[in-house]
Amino acid sequence: MYYETHGNPHGKPAVVLHGGPGGGLNRKQLAFFDLRKWFVVLYDQRGCGKSTPYGVDSLDHNTTADLLLDMERLRKHLEIKTWFISGGSWGSTLGLLYGEAYPKSVSGMLLRSVCLSEPYESAWLYEYNGAGSVFPDGWKRFSAILPAADKDKSWKTVTRRYQEKLTSRNKTVRRRAANAWSRWEDDVLTLIPGKKTKPDSEAIAILENHYFIHNSFIAPNQILNDAAALRHIPITVFHGRYDMICPFRSAWKLKDALPHIELIEVPDGGHTGYSSKVKRHMKTSIEKHFKNDA
Repeated sequence: MYYETHGNPHGKPAVVLHGGPGGGLNRKQLAFFDLRKWFVVLYDQRGCGKSTPYGVDSLDHNTTADLLLDMERLRKHLEIKTWFISGGSWGSTLGLLYGEAYPKSVSGMLLRSVCLSEPYESAWLYEYNGAGSVFPDGWKRFSAILPAADKDKSWKTVTRRYQEKLTSRNKTVRRRAANAWSRWEDDVLTLIPGKKTKPDSEAIAILENHYFIHNSFIAPNQILNDAAALRHIPITVFHGRYDMICPFRSAWKLKDALPHIELIEVPDGGHTGYSSKVKRHMKTSIEKHFKNDA
């Protein structure tokens, strides 16, 4: 497992959980932290970035339980008693599950674009009557590689058909499916379309499909059912009202289960967390946590 550490070795520990699954670490996340005060850990989860094995070859022994154990091994390896968790999208899922499994190891959380890994989220993203109704042009491209009879089927059928192509030993088939999968996410990522992902997102597509088709390897409603373990942990959540990948409903349900959460709605926000407004608020929230925990 590849990891990096940044900032003050004697500062307050934090770990940044990247999205995807499969996204890989992003050093842009360091901009949210005052590195004179924080000791920040970035790492690549199984199957992505510089961690090995990579992509299709990493799918054996690659479950949420494995990722949680990896986090805990890393914390112990770095001799960190408690750390602050920052994560968006899939990173929020992993952060919440880690907090529920190891609540004494978490000093606080800053989460963005909450994903509870519930079937309604997959149905929204991978069925035509969800995000496809808002972006029918993008859905047409995404569904073009599916058999005609499956274009209007359930998200389970759609993701299984994609799985067949994403795990193919035919590189051309795999690459075409990965490009289509990643392009669909690009299409719904922001309210106003921006720069498209370069066709190098194969690991992201493979791992996202692997996790989503298995409901992230967790039980139905698991995060909310186990939320009581998080009641002592200060948590701030940022979520765009018009998030087309992780519906705002998920942040609302989490707030309902954990009333102490500070839920900050971004009224004109989509899924991405890199608008100047959101970045400003996230930096302020991290600084506030540092002061409150000092």
